[in-house]
Order: sequence, then C-alpha cells, then structure tokens
Amino acid sequence: MLDQIIELIEQFDTICIYRHILPDGDAKGSQFGMKSWIKNKWPDKKVVAIGKDTPNSFFPDCDQESIDFSKALAIICDTSNRERIDGEGWDQCAKVIKIDHHPVVDSYGDLNIVDDTTCAACEVIAQMFMDHHETLTLETATYLYCGLLTDSQKFSIPTVSERSLKAASYLVSFGVDIQKCNLKMFSINLKEYGFENYLRSKVIYKDSLAYIVVNKADYEKYGITYEKAKEKVNVMANVDEIESYVLYTEQPEGNYAASFRSKRTVLNDIAAHFGGGGHNFASGAKNLTLEDIQKANQELIDRMHESQK
Repeated sequence: MLDQIIELIEQFDTICIYRHILPDGDAKGSQFGMKSWIKNKWPDKKVVAIGKDTPNSFFPDCDQESIDFSKALAIICDTSNRERIDGEGWDQCAKVIKIDHHPVVDSYGDLNIVDDTTCAACEVIAQMFMDHHETLTLETATYLYCGLLTDSQKFSIPTVSERSLKAASYLVSFGVDIQKCNLKMFSINLKEYGFENYLRSKVIYKDSLAYIVVNKADYEKYGITYEKAKEKVNVMANVDEIESYVLYTEQPEGNYAASFRSKRTVLNDIAAHFGGGGHNFASGAKNLTLEDIQKANQELIDRMHESQK
C-alpha cells in the first residue's frame, strides 16, 4: 500500500494534507506525521497541512499558503466522509488519497486505504511504514505515536491488537519519549480540572447508561472552548456500573453535539440515526435537540437490554 502512496507522491510537486473538522490527536497526529515524513523524504516538494487551527500546545498550526489545487495531490487522514473534511480545495486536487480507520461510508479517494480493525489512522500509517521498513525521524514517529496513544485511549479499547502494540513499539524505536507524550496529550490545567469535576456532578444515570447535558454557559464559565468541552466524554469512563455513556455539549450556534461511548454495546448505527456515525463503540452526532437527546438515550437503553438477553 505504501508503494502506491509513494508512486502518487512522486508525481506531484505540491502535497496537501487534510484531516477532519474538530480534530483530535489522531487527526492531527496522522496529518502532521504524514507531512513530516514527506518533507524529510522529498525535501524539495511543497507540503502543506490544511485545516482550521484549534488550540494545542503540541501540534503545529496549519499552513496558510496560496495553492494551485489543480496541480496538487491531496492526502486526507482520519476522515470517514467528505462532509467532515476540514478545509477547502481537496476536491479540486488532481488526485486524492484517503487514509482512515473508520467503517467505510464514503470512498471519496482515488486511492482508499482504510482498515477499520485498527484503533487509529496513525496506526494504519505506522503499520504501512513498518511493513515497508521505513526509517523515521523522531518528529514523524512522535506525531504518529501521540495520535495512536490518544485514539486508543492509552491502548485500552477493544480494537487495540498485537499489531497495534507492535506499531507503537516500532515508533518508539526512533526515540519517542513515552512520558513526554503522555503528559502532552493527557495533562490538564486547573480550569479543565474544575470543569471535569463539574461535569461529574451533572451525571444522570439510568439502566447502565450515564449521560451529561452541558450548556454553553457551563463551559464558558470555566473558560473552556466548545471544542475542548466536547472532548470530556471520558469523565464517565471506567465506572463498573456504566456500560454506555454520552456527553451532550451545546454547540455555539445552538442544539447539541453528542459524543457516544460504550464498553461492549455497538452504537454507531444509533449515532447514524441522528445524522452522525463513527466506530462501533465510539461515535458522534451533531445538531440534536433536547427531544432528540431523550430519544437517543432510550435507544441506547433499549440496545443494552437487547444485548443482555
């Protein structure tokens, strides 16, 4: 698979690398990991990372350059469908490569490299590099490791496999500082600490389902952005009695974004019912009303009851 990517890269002088909107660690890690690898391997090529910048002390800002997309190759990382691609111009590019780990819903690339048995887009990329015996720079390996670390939730979710750990070991072999990566990706400041404690005080629990509805005024009170607030779904994780959990975060423009999580119950089709999607046990949806929230909760409870029969 990497041979096909290399063949396409060598045909273009400009490479545009994209990720999904509201990018998480895997989206940024795969985007900047690919950018770093290409720049190191082909130093004369113009390689740009495209997307709306979101605050992060670890990953770089995206590039702001004038680009002739018609003569460029687009590489789109960690993005299941075209509606979620962050940034313009990808559909004007001469060729498009999709690299992803979500269940296939939209094969928008000229070359689609998707493995939904992996736990991160960074794992897909690391496995390709590993199988191709690529020698990576510390920068490339670190970006990919951080993305793999975050999307695997510290190597704790069901899709973590022997190959996931081998990919992590391969990346670490290039000098990745494991402790530094953990601190950078998971440490929080006191404002976030206070907000997380507030969220825990708002948990509603019913029939193995826990959920929180957080309003715009709630996260703004703590100086937390919407993007950061919606990442806090895992404050309900690792509780024995909770099988599934959802964080409903009020969007700046109104209505709510849902972050669905489950230990064993498949729920991505429930997210799809509300216009979203994602992985079997980790999905999302946007623009839910308060009525939708009640319906989604009941569907989750009914699904858990069915799975227990």
